[in-house]
Amino acid sequence: MRGPTAPRRSQRDVGQEASRACRLSPTAAWPHPYRRSAGGLFAYNPNVLARAGAWLDRAAFKPSSLPDNLVTGIALLPTVVAGLIIFRLPAAEMLGIAVAAGAVGLIVAHWLWRHQFPHPGASPLIAAIFSVALIGAGASLVLVAEIAVLAVVLELLRARYIPAIRAQMGLLAYAAVALLTREGPSVYLNPANGAAFGDPIATWFRFFSPASAPIDPIRLYVGNVPGPVFATSMLAVAVGIAWLAYARRVSLVVLVAFLAGAGLAIYTFHWDPLFQLDSGPMWFVAGLLLADRRLLPESWSVRPVLGVAAGLFAVGLRRNGYGIEAAFFTVATVQAVMAVVVIVYWSASLWMERWKRTRRLRQREANLRVVKTVSRAS
Repeated sequence: MRGPTAPRRSQRDVGQEASRACRLSPTAAWPHPYRRSAGGLFAYNPNVLARAGAWLDRAAFKPSSLPDNLVTGIALLPTVVAGLIIFRLPAAEMLGIAVAAGAVGLIVAHWLWRHQFPHPGASPLIAAIFSVALIGAGASLVLVAEIAVLAVVLELLRARYIPAIRAQMGLLAYAAVALLTREGPSVYLNPANGAAFGDPIATWFRFFSPASAPIDPIRLYVGNVPGPVFATSMLAVAVGIAWLAYARRVSLVVLVAFLAGAGLAIYTFHWDPLFQLDSGPMWFVAGLLLADRRLLPESWSVRPVLGVAAGLFAVGLRRNGYGIEAAFFTVATVQAVMAVVVIVYWSASLWMERWKRTRRLRQREANLRVVKTVSRAS
């Protein structure tokens, strides 16, 4: 006689029981999200993709919410790529020196600010790249390293002690070394053959008439001319300025004022406007440094004055034989003057604070003497 049989279970119940047994088994091997799957493909981490998507969304639609150093680094990227394409090996060597100096600066900054917030971020690296960007491809690598290291040191000192200074230390480091070495960084190479050659403005001043335009504007726009290693391409500089404008980091008032000042100088000396304005190095310092809102004073009335004055001197000094370096030194002078004003104001505020503290201590001592005298008399 056949005994009682167990009721038939559905396929769903069998699957659930097998799943429980697999969970309770000590040898059950659950697939790791980073291990190779059975099909031979690597599984992805959804958290990493979500973060990357969030950053891309911010960069595309909300660039103003990105960190300042990241915005500046993205603005420098087109000019760096253009310099690597145009000058190749010298540009790669100089970029490597700047990155190495900036990396050391980041390590030092991490150690100095390990217990403080906020951190300076990637500002030492940005300063090193800015300092190298204005150097000619024919300059000595030792000189390049000195300028990059000086830029990193100045940036660390600024961020550590006087963060209120609104100046790009890479530009100031370049200007200081250029003045001390008598234009040592201004050794430019012809990208076509690698031979030493003057920049377009210097060539125009020495060998051509004032109203002439000896170089094709398209060539100047592309940047295939002698000049600073990461600033010759007007196209790349324009892309960087457009990105800063999209990220709301550039002051259009300063840019327009700079153009007005430059146009006034060109009109006064009867020069060719297209040739004089089609200069990547000039707009590199004007758009990426002078017009940066972080480096400008708070007063809106001062900004257009700075722009007009900078444009007037950056172009007008070409009449005295200064090449594209006139724009570098003009913007460096503007930022150095603002830095000196900040230092003087900071020193005066410290002196006033010490004076007030000393005065309060003296008043306290006088009050204590009066109290002691009254207590003795009683």
